[in-house]
Amino acid sequence: MTKNIMWAVEGQIKPGKKDLFTQVMTDLVHTANNELVTIIYEWTVAANGTDIHIYERYEDEVAAQVHLGAWSQNGPRFTDVVQITQITVFSALSQELRAAFAGPETVFMSPMRGFIR
Repeated sequence: MTKNIMWAVEGQIKPGKKDLFTQVMTDLVHTANNELVTIIYEWTVAANGTDIHIYERYEDEVAAQVHLGAWSQNGPRFTDVVQITQITVFSALSQELRAAFAGPETVFMSPMRGFIR
């Protein structure tokens, strides 16, 4: 298996917040792009224009912690425009990092088998 840390965030753009959402998304993508150990940071939107998914993959747990370190600044901006419906974590995490995701909308998956080319 991999040491990469992966998760997906699902949510809905809050009513009346689409323009602000676009600005927040642009800012957060720019920030993540400057994190050298961020491997994937992709935002997608459903045909309804409201449901969003964000897929994130980091080199390792340290890289994920670096990214999450900005949550105190970026989190309130994000949750102002998006109602998070689910966070799915696809990696085995330390207790410390697992605690950062603790919440009713989080699902922790256990890696089983696979590969990365």
